[in-house]
Amino acid sequence: MTAAILDRPVFTNPVNDDADLCVTTLGPELTAYVAGAGSVHEFESWFAAARLPDRLVRRRLAAAAALVSVFEAANQTAMAAAWLRELDPAGYVPARVLRMSEGDETSAKALLEAAMAWTLAAAGL
Repeated sequence: MTAAILDRPVFTNPVNDDADLCVTTLGPELTAYVAGAGSVHEFESWFAAARLPDRLVRRRLAAAAALVSVFEAANQTAMAAAWLRELDPAGYVPARVLRMSEGDETSAKALLEAAMAWTLAAAGL
């Protein structure tokens, strides 16, 4: 699934659902980090306001929720946060890549493919 697909309303969970899924699975600190917040308090303030967080935040959260779904599908949900924090063989940390991205199609696709490859390798496939 790519970010362009994630942007289509039929495939997109409301941003609150994406945030809730990520906070539940990844924890509030990692979720705030990948969304681009400077702190958990800042992240939470985005959802306390009457308006939605900006598009960049919504796209990052949608991409993070899609990543969580990859781990859920592989029955490895508990490993999602660890994978996001792990330094990959190329020297990148997926959480940082997501935070620094615009949640664009290219970044989301690359992260989703890396997560799928990792879950398959962890399962011995």
